[in-house]
Amino acid sequence: MKTYLFCPFLLIFLSVGRLVPAEQGASTEAARAYQTGLQALAQKDDRAAFAAFQQAVELDVSHAEAHYQLGVLYGKQSQWKPAIQALQAAINLTPDFADAHVRLGEAYLMGIANAKDAVEPLQRALQLQPDRFKARRLLGTAYLRLNRIDEAIHHLKQAPQDTEARYLLGLAYFQAEAFRQAIPYFEAVIKRQNRHAKAHFNLGNCYLRTGKITEGRAALRTFEKLTREEEQLATLQRLILDTPQRLQHRYQLAELHIKRTEWRPAIVVLKACLAIAPNDEKASELLGYIHLQTEAYSDALEVYGPLVESHPESAIYRNSLGIAYMMLKKTRQAITQFETAVRLNTTNPQLYRNLANAYRQIGEEAKAERAYQRYRSLRK
Repeated sequence: MKTYLFCPFLLIFLSVGRLVPAEQGASTEAARAYQTGLQALAQKDDRAAFAAFQQAVELDVSHAEAHYQLGVLYGKQSQWKPAIQALQAAINLTPDFADAHVRLGEAYLMGIANAKDAVEPLQRALQLQPDRFKARRLLGTAYLRLNRIDEAIHHLKQAPQDTEARYLLGLAYFQAEAFRQAIPYFEAVIKRQNRHAKAHFNLGNCYLRTGKITEGRAALRTFEKLTREEEQLATLQRLILDTPQRLQHRYQLAELHIKRTEWRPAIVVLKACLAIAPNDEKASELLGYIHLQTEAYSDALEVYGPLVESHPESAIYRNSLGIAYMMLKKTRQAITQFETAVRLNTTNPQLYRNLANAYRQIGEEAKAERAYQRYRSLRK
């Protein structure tokens, strides 16, 4: 009988004994899922990362870092409500999680334009880590939107003085009607980023308010020009979406980017052209031009070599190929292209100048002098 009396206690003991390893097992599996998510992030596979972090929080709802990563990924997809929920969950689990506070403030401020709710998490982030410059700039921006100008200036002055911080400081002084104090910030923005339309607009108004009428009108004209360009960019992008196989709109978009010295987006557009039409001459020509302008001479060689093969009578392509060879210290190959170019076009002075420079590189002074004299005669 005593044996039966002890059985219930034995069963309870065994069941409790099984619970602890089960919880530990779930926690271990959650940790593995979290590591899998980090590996996927390193490989830039956001979808796999999201699935892994989701699995981690399902296995262990107290995994703060997994909630945080989910919040970041939701934010990248502009899904701000679940982003805020995930980041808040991370903070509830780990109140001193500074990164989560910064991201939460950013989600409120930049995601749903709620400056009021952004203030508290950003303040908390700075309490935890006073040198979190991103948090300071975001907090300054939030105060600026709330028209708490003095507090905005206080925080923005402590943020690194990059283009955005300078612009925001100028805007803060502008809103405070301290126009003379705003001017140097807008000027600094334009010096670094001369196509910053809003900076030109605000600078123009500051100049007008301080009696600099000529400068103000010039800045506002620049603003109008840049605004027209932005409208052109938007229009061309819509046309490309509507007719993706039509190259003409892509050419126009690339040329506008080139005009604005926006090399990377221009390259993206031109590579898209070549994906549609691999032998497209205009796209290749524009791409080669960009490579020369950006001193990517090996890339220029890869573009102009095939262009010269398919268009051997083009003096311009040969000259460009010669320039690429020259900059890559392949002077004799450059001379071959320049010599052919001047035979194809005898009236372009720049071709002779390039040939003269190439001859000098290899010590052919007599030939260099004859080419240079031809250059001078054509320049008259």
